[in-house]
Amino acid sequence: MARYLILLLFLSSCAATEPPGTNAPAATGGPKYSLGQWSFHAALFAGEMDNYDFVRTAGEMGFAGVELVNQFFLDQSGNTAFLDSLAATADAAGVELTMLLVDRAGNLGASDPAERDSAIAQHLAWVRAADHLDIPAVRVNAHGDGTPDAIMEASVDGIGRLAEAAGAYGIRILVENHGGISNDGEWLAALLGRLGEYTVGAVADFDNWCIERDNGQLWGGTCTRRYDRYQGLLELMPYAGGVSVKAFNFDERGRETSMDYDVLFDIIRGAGYEGFLGIEYEGESLPPRLGIERTLALAENSWPRQPVVDQNVVSRIDTTLRGFVNRGDVAGISALVYEKGEEVYFGAFGDADREAGTSMQRNTIVQIYSMTKPITGVALMQLYERGKFKLDDPLGDHLPEFAGAVVYRGTNNGSMQTVKPHRPVTIRDITRHTAGFYNGGDTPGLQQAYESANVRDYENTLTEMGEKLGSLPLLFQPGTRWHYGLSVDVQALLVERLSGQPFDEYVREHVLDPLGMDDTRYFVPIGDRSRMSAAYNRSDEGVLTQRPNDDAHEFNVNRWPLTPGGFGLTSTLDDYMTFARMLVSDGSLNGATILQPRTVDLMRTNHLSNEITERLWLPSKGQVGFGIDFAVRLRPAETPEENPGTVGEFFWDGAASTLFWVDPANELTAVLFVQLFPYDQIGLHHDFRRAVYGPFGK
Repeated sequence: MARYLILLLFLSSCAATEPPGTNAPAATGGPKYSLGQWSFHAALFAGEMDNYDFVRTAGEMGFAGVELVNQFFLDQSGNTAFLDSLAATADAAGVELTMLLVDRAGNLGASDPAERDSAIAQHLAWVRAADHLDIPAVRVNAHGDGTPDAIMEASVDGIGRLAEAAGAYGIRILVENHGGISNDGEWLAALLGRLGEYTVGAVADFDNWCIERDNGQLWGGTCTRRYDRYQGLLELMPYAGGVSVKAFNFDERGRETSMDYDVLFDIIRGAGYEGFLGIEYEGESLPPRLGIERTLALAENSWPRQPVVDQNVVSRIDTTLRGFVNRGDVAGISALVYEKGEEVYFGAFGDADREAGTSMQRNTIVQIYSMTKPITGVALMQLYERGKFKLDDPLGDHLPEFAGAVVYRGTNNGSMQTVKPHRPVTIRDITRHTAGFYNGGDTPGLQQAYESANVRDYENTLTEMGEKLGSLPLLFQPGTRWHYGLSVDVQALLVERLSGQPFDEYVREHVLDPLGMDDTRYFVPIGDRSRMSAAYNRSDEGVLTQRPNDDAHEFNVNRWPLTPGGFGLTSTLDDYMTFARMLVSDGSLNGATILQPRTVDLMRTNHLSNEITERLWLPSKGQVGFGIDFAVRLRPAETPEENPGTVGEFFWDGAASTLFWVDPANELTAVLFVQLFPYDQIGLHHDFRRAVYGPFGK
């Protein structure tokens, strides 16, 4: 076995580039708590407590497990007598040894290959110690030297080879946000994604988010650049094999003064994490044992959740929606909310069609516009599951009409000037709106070219649309901006090309029919048109004008060659709620499996790098990033005026001011239907969300 491990260390390498791994298997039935040994670091370093005392203390305090730190027995990795005694102490105390945290064993991300090899060998000694102790996971650090990219490449090699060797012992390697660039959640998540083939996971720490300090070191000094803790935890949880629930100081109500445990636990719950939660007190104002007890109490109080929608919330939603109608802001509006698989709210107010005298009903058909996009994304990701493409494949590999894309640079004497792209447009780009497709605006030359091409002419087939779009320059270099537009129509073409089936037929057969979404369609037959809501324009003065139905419904009462992925479907509250409930249920509903849970997780993961700072109007949605055809809420609202929501929720809306969201933390889904132009100028979405979740800062 030793010879086999040595061979692995020096010959193996890793090159995984695909999606996040899943959480480590864990028992169900609510959180299990382990005690982090670092909580008693002062006493341990001072000799006032030894390793056996710590394990016994954890058992006395009622912890189910303990997380050992090798710094407190640095010279004992090969001492089997010591290890046996430690294991026996744990057995006697009734606690499980859940994790071994390894420090001071060399840098696995060192630029020097010899230094990296040495670090792997040192870490492997601790892997063998963990195996002797029957510990299932070893936590390591992604520390190194050089630029973040250099540390990344070296860590992929060092941690990857260690993880492969540890796998022979059945031990999982976990990387913590634990100093320097590893405290950048986006960077660490990218590293873990590349290490996916080795099932390397994360220890997601509540507090280690300082990326740079004024002393230039990993520790000490004043923090000069800090990563957002909520976004960081959200990014690490898809990989989490451990969570460090850390606290420093408490207010008079027992809450941590520097972090919102409710938000942090929303993120943990929303990720479906079921492993141990490691309690760690690092404050100095309380004796360690008391600090640990208060941290545990706060965690235990933060885990349970009362229902979001009670009778008071129902009344608040009613008042909010009725108010929009009574003020004349909308003609009609309806909403449906499910929580934990049960309907908890339905309301419909006002008129679907004032001229016809038709009231807003539960089965009213509305035009959902861009809420078509998530349905298209689900169809596309079914083909991803079948191995038809990878997200970072060049788009031109599958749609040759886009292989020769060039980038707009400006005009010279009225002629457009272009340059070659720095890299090809990828499929990931068309799922997150970073492809570079122009979508309106005053851009000399390019604007006129797009208008002449008439890319979205209803008479175009998807193939004709793709040919026209592929012949036009991109507005910007792929991957450099978030710019909403035609990307999801290209997704529809890709579904058609990869499946060999017309897009509308594919969606009907593989998404809509299995879910029973009979009212979600492009063409509305004559017999159902009396259920269609009219559309209304609201002037700056607040006057509503009903658009002629013939014009408003033109796309949906005629059969057109174009079946766009980005708009065009109609739906009802119950139909779209079925789609949302499938997503909150990890891809399956009522016996129909539409996607695998891992694929839903991938879609609701933020794919928009922090380096992409030009984001058009996306910031108006709140503290969000963007996944695969969904906005993803990364941070809580900072002001009462922002659109609120639960961190980890994913959502989208439509041009006629419709909205839906999926809140995994609370197992809640909501759909709001209205037909109002221009898009939500009156705070519909903000006020509906506030009605559901309550006042800011409650």
